[in-house]
Amino acid sequence: MADSFEYTCSQCRESLTLPLSLMGQQGECPTCHHVETLSDASYEALPTPEPVTTHSNHSPFGGGAPVVAANVPGTENPYATPAEDAFQFGSVNPDHRVRLSLTLWGTMAAYTLATIWAIIAIVAPMVSIFTENPERFEGLSDDEQAFEFMIALAESTTDFVREDLKDVPKDKWEERLGLTILTGMGTLLIGPLVLFLCGTVAYLIFFYTLWHQIQDSPEVGFSPTAIVLLQLAPLAVILFGSLLGSISPLLPVFISFMGAIIHGVVMFISYWKLAEYMERYCRQQGIRARQCSPGLALSMCICHVVGAIPLIGLGGLVNLVGLIIWFPVVFGLKNCATDIINHKMAIEQQQQG
Repeated sequence: MADSFEYTCSQCRESLTLPLSLMGQQGECPTCHHVETLSDASYEALPTPEPVTTHSNHSPFGGGAPVVAANVPGTENPYATPAEDAFQFGSVNPDHRVRLSLTLWGTMAAYTLATIWAIIAIVAPMVSIFTENPERFEGLSDDEQAFEFMIALAESTTDFVREDLKDVPKDKWEERLGLTILTGMGTLLIGPLVLFLCGTVAYLIFFYTLWHQIQDSPEVGFSPTAIVLLQLAPLAVILFGSLLGSISPLLPVFISFMGAIIHGVVMFISYWKLAEYMERYCRQQGIRARQCSPGLALSMCICHVVGAIPLIGLGGLVNLVGLIIWFPVVFGLKNCATDIINHKMAIEQQQQG
């Protein structure tokens, strides 16, 4: 038995193919807006119903009023049935639109300021050493200049003085100076470190919110919480490896290498798979959203992975390309998630109205 029938408007003779479940119910012609009972034009034996001049409160299209083409976004046929792979929308939080923007811009601002602050904190003491007392290094060999520079850097970043080395064996001088410089630099880098941590928190919230928008799809294989934990997994692996240095010096190196591999896998999931999920989500649900190209997201991930390989990375040039691509990728993901939220909100308003 056919699951559709041919309807012809009695006024303008517009012909439509409608689901069989609508036969005998009232609807509005999308061309001339004439309202009448929907019947199969091939059934000549059926009497022509009287025209209906008022809207029924029991419209098969819901809301007490017939559906017109303008009320059905994303489809040419106002009576079109949902796609077979469509699913029921979950709840939507309008505040997530603001959260996405704030966390994305907060991440970029925090990382940028942290980087600039760290560069200034590290470079400023080094520059002052040569500008304030250049004759200090005159007549010294390269090794002596390097050693004198370490002493000057330790003096400019801490309360260290040269006499502090008199009780230290000469073969331990460089080690002592290195620890002193790290201590002094560490104090100068507290501010950038705090900014970096704030940016990391904003970054994790951003990705949590992105993945939350498509959780009502049965095809999505990762929860927002799982994505956040995956972001932290490489750091946890590297920290664990550092604790094993007392057992064997090779263990931290091997485990750090494994952490780098895990970081690459997490990047592909976080960006490339998310772009694919969002694209499929919008196609299944008929959402007209700004998309982030999965191909562009894949290119960004490949650049970051290749850039981490010595020699092949061309001295950081490939990583720089990946960083440039990162901007359109993250903004594309944010825009797509925002459009999904807007679509869900429009559906909820129609249902409540």
